[in-house]
Amino acid sequence: MKLLPIAAFAAVFLFAAETWMARPLGGVRVDVVAGGGYFPVLIRLDNGDLFAAVRGGDAHVGPRGRLDWVRSADKGKTWTRGLLADAEMDDRNPAVGQLRSGTLVVGYTIDRSYEPSGKRVMPLVRDSLWTVRSTDRGKTWEKPVKSPVPVADGVSPYGKMVELADGTLLMSAYHERGPKLEHETALVYRSRDGGKTWGDSTVIADHFNETSLTPLPDGRLLAVARAHQGQYLAVTASSDRGRTWPPVRRITGDNEHPADVIVLKDGRLLLVFGERNRPFGVRAMFSSNLGKDWGPEVAILAADAHGRDCGYPSSVETEPGRIVTMYYGVDGDTSKSEGAYARAVLWSALAK
Repeated sequence: MKLLPIAAFAAVFLFAAETWMARPLGGVRVDVVAGGGYFPVLIRLDNGDLFAAVRGGDAHVGPRGRLDWVRSADKGKTWTRGLLADAEMDDRNPAVGQLRSGTLVVGYTIDRSYEPSGKRVMPLVRDSLWTVRSTDRGKTWEKPVKSPVPVADGVSPYGKMVELADGTLLMSAYHERGPKLEHETALVYRSRDGGKTWGDSTVIADHFNETSLTPLPDGRLLAVARAHQGQYLAVTASSDRGRTWPPVRRITGDNEHPADVIVLKDGRLLLVFGERNRPFGVRAMFSSNLGKDWGPEVAILAADAHGRDCGYPSSVETEPGRIVTMYYGVDGDTSKSEGAYARAVLWSALAK
């Protein structure tokens, strides 16, 4: 795969009455997918391989959407690709996890909000929650299974799944309602059969959507959610395995979303998010106190996107301080998939 240097520059922005300095990071970019690669969700498998689910087959929105997988056995330097799910209409919006048993689980929804001509119509028709699983680390996949979630809920998965000590699997998802999708709600769904079916949902925050879930070393569950109005990120943490959530607290500026959070081996939290203000791309922040405070420094991971249709970064730590972050962008016409791409940034997060 072609390796590209990360663009070097700096930017300053003002938020929450304090000035944060953004700095570029050294590293390389690796081309992962051309002509697709939307909404990557990246995890590190129990054998050390990197695995991600991405959307392909059509543009950001389109009836031919499908889900693909990409995989790296050399810590993100080279990638292979294959098919995950391709039913009629728009397979999209993956969530990914691996159980302690080794089983790989990908949750997604099927968007049927299209006329025969391919024109998208409102209100949205999200066809429930679907799951596809693999018991051999993604070499083969079981037939997709549909959960009994009402279509009216318009539910859409997001991000990395979390397996609790008792085997319960948690997945972030959100509802979209109203003629113009004006009412969104971020939730946690639960599975007690290894990700085959989902239910028993709990609200994280109303008027929020795509939410990153991360188990913390102190036993709490961190959530970083995208606001419907303003498109900023806000954080909250549950002390009862996601049953109740305190009010969210804003941590980024407008148009900075969505989030992915991982716990690094040195105990810090790494937050990566899409930057939909110029220069478009991906940013990163750290927390040394389990999400109470973030920054003040903001790292520029990528600034190569041509427009706002970009981001959705997802990270793994391959060894102490060595990070792979995958994201997508679109060059050219955003109504077509030809210009879409997924790239991986290979970089160092070692504390200075």
